[in-house]
Amino acid sequence: MKIYNYIKLGLGSLIMLITACTNDDFTPLRISQSNNAEDSPTGSAQARANVLLPGSGVMMQAFYWDVTEGGIWWNNIESKLDSWAVNGVDAIWIPPISKGQSGGFSMGYDPADYFDFGDFQQHGTVETRFGNREELEKMIGTAHEYEIAVIADIVINHNSGGALEYNEFRQIETYTLFEPASGLFNRTWLNYLPNAENLEDEGRFGGFPDLDLKNDYVIDWLWRSEESVASFYMNTLNIDGWRFDYVKGFSPDVVKQWIGSVGGYSVGENFDGNVTDVVGPWVEASGANAFDFPNFFNMRNAFLNGNLNELTKPSLLSTMPEKAVTFVGNHDTESRDGSNEFPNEFETHAYAYIMSAPGYPCVFYSHYEDSGDEQKEKINQLIQIRSQLAAGDWSVNFVNNQEFIATRGGDDEKPGLVLYINLTDQEVSREVQTHWNSTNIKDYTEKYNLFQNSDANGLVVLKAPAMGYTIWAATDDEQVAFSDILYVPGGYQGWDPNTAPKLDAFETPNLAGTYKGHVSLTGEINEFKFTDAPNWDNGIYGDEGEGTAGVLAAPGNNVVLPGPLDYEINVDLVNNTWSANTWAIIGSGTPNGWDDPDTDMNYDFDRNVWTITTNLTDGELKFRANNGWDINLGGTGAEGDLSHGGDNIAVAAGSYQIDLDVTNKAFNLGSWGIIGSATPNGWDDPDTDMGYDMTNEVWTVTIDLVPGEMKFRFNDAWNVNLGDAGAGSSLEQDGDNIIITTAGNYTITLDVVRNMYSINSN
Repeated sequence: MKIYNYIKLGLGSLIMLITACTNDDFTPLRISQSNNAEDSPTGSAQARANVLLPGSGVMMQAFYWDVTEGGIWWNNIESKLDSWAVNGVDAIWIPPISKGQSGGFSMGYDPADYFDFGDFQQHGTVETRFGNREELEKMIGTAHEYEIAVIADIVINHNSGGALEYNEFRQIETYTLFEPASGLFNRTWLNYLPNAENLEDEGRFGGFPDLDLKNDYVIDWLWRSEESVASFYMNTLNIDGWRFDYVKGFSPDVVKQWIGSVGGYSVGENFDGNVTDVVGPWVEASGANAFDFPNFFNMRNAFLNGNLNELTKPSLLSTMPEKAVTFVGNHDTESRDGSNEFPNEFETHAYAYIMSAPGYPCVFYSHYEDSGDEQKEKINQLIQIRSQLAAGDWSVNFVNNQEFIATRGGDDEKPGLVLYINLTDQEVSREVQTHWNSTNIKDYTEKYNLFQNSDANGLVVLKAPAMGYTIWAATDDEQVAFSDILYVPGGYQGWDPNTAPKLDAFETPNLAGTYKGHVSLTGEINEFKFTDAPNWDNGIYGDEGEGTAGVLAAPGNNVVLPGPLDYEINVDLVNNTWSANTWAIIGSGTPNGWDDPDTDMNYDFDRNVWTITTNLTDGELKFRANNGWDINLGGTGAEGDLSHGGDNIAVAAGSYQIDLDVTNKAFNLGSWGIIGSATPNGWDDPDTDMGYDMTNEVWTVTIDLVPGEMKFRFNDAWNVNLGDAGAGSSLEQDGDNIIITTAGNYTITLDVVRNMYSINSN
């Protein structure tokens, strides 16, 4: 296996050697070393002609720390390649593919056998954590079918899993005897630092045996020979590139030589925030790309501390953008003690930043696949925006602690963009200088549907929502608005769109596609749909599910609501949602107390309020929607004002007409009375109160009257008063005084729903 030549060292050399390489005590021997010639590889490594070079799309880090074990991961990745390709992924970064000391539990960063891809029984397993070689190669082949480059994580700084052997140089036992089951790249203490030829390199990783990357035998096996790791991965497994792990541990010249031998895409992990003294010089010396840790730390500090000025600090993105691989998180930043984890609530903000800026973005698997459909859709949208818009020089237009605006100047193929990030709790807007003159400017994140227009000098006012972001760019699209009205035909009115109730757009022109209106549903079970015209010939919308899902589909199934009840209905054609609320009162002062069901209110289409007339007892009440507590209104302490989840409202016993204005969050508890010269108090306050007959649904009072006049008033005030309409028993607002000709005892009734009254002598 090895050949030794022992040479006596002088005392001075011994002292220097011991001091430089190790704290272990050993006899002063220097060893001229070499591996057995029969173990050495042959030939010269060559690059592959059809290697895929990424960069036009985005990279996907196709793993996270401690992915699901059991040998399923290569198959899992393969199953996602189709959708990843469709959404703009042009490279996947996969974990170290060879067997590690931890066997089936290893994430690959403890490499033992560089040529065992899950085919040899060693370290307690045959398969790696990720699968076997057949599954690996099948996944790589599928990736290439979708024009996705495969970037392999390469760990060459250190090894793990060697057997104990006597280290002639250090004169102690070390775990440096590697006789891998693949039979390739046998290693001994001769190939690890420190040794007689090289005492140290740029850095050790923990206590792992530190490969001597200046040792010819190691160089031949790793990248220089035809049988090398690099050559086998590139030309046999068809790997397209390399992610070099822990490049702080060895010279950047190693990466330069590796790429010079076999080619392929290359990116280094230099885990450091200093671009000026660390990351930048490494890129220049190696010629490789690097993960932009300086930008990562800038973004993390900016969003975590609420200071977007941090985004302007130096990074690869700002100094060497063509070499920057930008990212929001990876298996290291997300898996350790949390000190480097990116704040979850700002992940999509950060993706908006790296997708807009120069550099080659890398998407983290956990952010994309394991953070919910909403975040996945947002990242997909940002990838598409990058593909469509992002080009040209990057410049910061405006920045303070909570707002950031930057522009890309565009090129012959892409128009460029404006990124606007807002960390305040309200919508913001600013005038921005762009390179688009007299042009429609569109928000491609679709937060705003209304285009903005730049003036002849390229100035335009752009907006960003509270705690959000927008990406604006010039567009040739025509501004398109939704219809101003939606019709609600259903069984309750004969399925006739022409006579159906209407929902009105929140604003016109209706660019947001949002509608609101009120409908009285008369049946016990009511089915209906929405149409954007008074016929069945245009847009027809229903429920995606069985009638109650709240998600729109075209034409969809009938929407189903119980009744008879009045409803406030909201429809959003942009987000494909609908909702319906019916309001009621609940509480100890109401007829049913705090128990279900609530006491339902009706909608007054003339006054645009929800209303109910009922008798209350001393106690409390609240307003709530749909017999549930998700939406409820209570008092604020100010008379008549409401807030979501507010306080219980104290009420005194009596008959009341209760009005609820949901839009303005206001309410009124009032009662009807009579006033006039014929009544006991004359024309002076207070009115003579009436009580409410819940059986007949009328206000009533039995009282002695004298000859004279009278009217009905609400809440002892003249702003709502009813007088004779000239038709005997009908009433109207501000109508004539009602004449009483004969003194006597009378029963007076008031029907405010039909505006009718009666005065009967007893």
